Amino acid sequence: MYKKIITLVIASIINLSLIAQSDIKKSTSEQIKEERNAELEIKDSILKQIDIDIENLNELLNKSKKRKEKLETLEKLHLALETRIKYLEEYPKTKIKFNGQLAFTELLSIQRDIKPADLFSQSQIFFTELDKISNVNQYHSFTHWQSEYYKFYERRKGKSDFIELLNNSIKLITDTSNDVPLFGSIFQTAVSGISYLLTSLGNRDKDLLQKTPDLILLLNSISQFEQQKEIIDFEWLTINEDLEQLKKENNEILMEQIIYYNLSLKGLEKYLKTTIEAERDEYKFECRESIAKKLNELDNTPESKWLAEVETFMYRVQSLRLRFGELTHRMLANIENYEKIIKAYSNNSIFPLEFTNRINSIGNSLSLVRSKFYETFNPDNYIKDSAIMYLGRM
Repeated sequence: MYKKIITLVIASIINLSLIAQSDIKKSTSEQIKEERNAELEIKDSILKQIDIDIENLNELLNKSKKRKEKLETLEKLHLALETRIKYLEEYPKTKIKFNGQLAFTELLSIQRDIKPADLFSQSQIFFTELDKISNVNQYHSFTHWQSEYYKFYERRKGKSDFIELLNNSIKLITDTSNDVPLFGSIFQTAVSGISYLLTSLGNRDKDLLQKTPDLILLLNSISQFEQQKEIIDFEWLTINEDLEQLKKENNEILMEQIIYYNLSLKGLEKYLKTTIEAERDEYKFECRESIAKKLNELDNTPESKWLAEVETFMYRVQSLRLRFGELTHRMLANIENYEKIIKAYSNNSIFPLEFTNRINSIGNSLSLVRSKFYETFNPDNYIKDSAIMYLGRM
């Protein structure tokens, strides 16, 4: 019986050694998972072999008639059962030792992943172009109308409260420093005033009269678009708030584990600053070796409660990873919401051509943001991987 077990143990050592040699180019997390799965697979094989041996010894015991033979079989059975108990006790310890290493390396990865997520959620090219859509000063149809309007206003200023109210409203919605949204009461006052102005213009203001209907259509198109965009923009605010909270919790758990495992703060600072993946993995590898050593020390300390403590770390990290996956899912969904309104407002048979041209022009930059984001995170896979990160080979 024990020759078979020794053979399996030797095979496991050789197997783990081969994994360590062949996984130089793999990430530290991948190496931990493969080594964990390989070692647990060997333990499973050993336990199965012990179970077979116990079954055979039980059969032999039932068949034995000689007292001496029975005693020898009982002794072997007792030893086999003790060996089985030993392996059953070691199995969860082995699993948690590897998963404790994995939890810390994944915690470092979350720290890395949060930063590009922040960049994606604030992609400057797309959002700069998006803001221009709602800036009426960027439209030729408005600037041409405005030049005619100024001629009209210079002749009429100070002669009517209505004209002054209209002029102030136009100033408010066209002055980008005021941050007045292109919807709501102020905007409606401006559009209603311009519409009323249309009915009072004479031949002297023929150019203004001709340009005003197109302007009203443009303003209404921008306003409607802006209202729907505002809903999507607000979701970014909540996403960013959740992202900041996640960063805070990640840092707290990171520091707790640094202290618990007696890891170097200087090493962590270097890791956070470097952009070279090889240097990141080198730090992770150093950490996992230190964690493995620390856990072995704790395992040999009778009063230690390391199993429960490490499991707590594990599931807190898993919770963070799942929440980050859900957060990236919300980010992708919000990007898709922009795609929906861009499609809805790209029809130049309904909306002004100058407006739809601007709408269509931001489609390419949004597609780039979406594809790069999905390539980097793939939220569905991120959530799935987080859910099974501590499980062995399925």
